[in-house]
Amino acid sequence: MNNGKGQLIGWSVVLLMWTGCGVGLSYMQENAIHDRNIRESINTAEDMVGWIVEDVSNERLDSTTADTYIDNLEEVITDLREVR
Repeated sequence: MNNGKGQLIGWSVVLLMWTGCGVGLSYMQENAIHDRNIRESINTAEDMVGWIVEDVSNERLDSTTADTYIDNLEEVITDLREVR
């Protein structure tokens, strides 16, 4: 009789730990995806700054407009780094 309660408690602990590990792993995967998306967004914004600089040097874009775009993109990059 006492052995049955012990087994029930033991299996309950195992199930609880298994569930906790599953939740923890799921959270870690979501964080990894989130971090990767933020890094990718930062890389894209940095690339855009480079493209804008090239457009100015090739006279496809005036420097006043370019400065506005670059300022906005740098703000986006800063915000994304804070979120990460």
